[in-house]
Amino acid sequence: MGAGICSACGHRSSHCFKLGIGCALMISCPSCGTVNGLDAYDRKNGACRNCQTLLPFPKIEGDVLCCYDCLRAGRAAITKDTEYGVISWDQAFEGMTHGTPFLRDANLDTETTEEGWIRVKLDPAIMFELLRTPTFSSWQGAPWRFCCGAPMVYLGGWSQEDFTEQAPDGNGEALFESIVDDNMPGLWEGDGFDSPSFYVFRCPKCNRKVANWDQA
Repeated sequence: MGAGICSACGHRSSHCFKLGIGCALMISCPSCGTVNGLDAYDRKNGACRNCQTLLPFPKIEGDVLCCYDCLRAGRAAITKDTEYGVISWDQAFEGMTHGTPFLRDANLDTETTEEGWIRVKLDPAIMFELLRTPTFSSWQGAPWRFCCGAPMVYLGGWSQEDFTEQAPDGNGEALFESIVDDNMPGLWEGDGFDSPSFYVFRCPKCNRKVANWDQA
């Protein structure tokens, strides 16, 4: 959102993020000290997840904003849609994703709900790291990718020129075909597609790259 007054620390910052649907302000319970998330979109009071003390949502005029420093410090949480299912603050404390009806990776610690959704057990630390990371913009809400048991690094939205520049041999189309999921005939050229966008991720451990895509 650019410059604004952070709702978490009250200071003006050059880099603020709007906390809307799926976001939370993290509040410490005054009675027991337990950290809780209050829905930044509904702005409703909540009950401490440990002692049930009433936690009032702060009185905030205008948009609920969080500066970059406060986001990285864990004073806010931005829910992520991932290939393992939605991760919000309550899932992070539990150490289990909300789940997904489809799962590509079978080498995971999972549990299946009564509805048949597959939940994935993850290290809460890496889940909170993801919640403290800004979300990238997309047309339809592209899921965050995982590799080697952890979230991948988002590299950005790539154009044909970016693929060509990043290809070791300069063959951008070959790189595109090797990393873009659900590739379809004509997608590289954009034939028959409405403004396709490609969201590229890299694994910090094995350096593997993958990409999602969507369109307007």
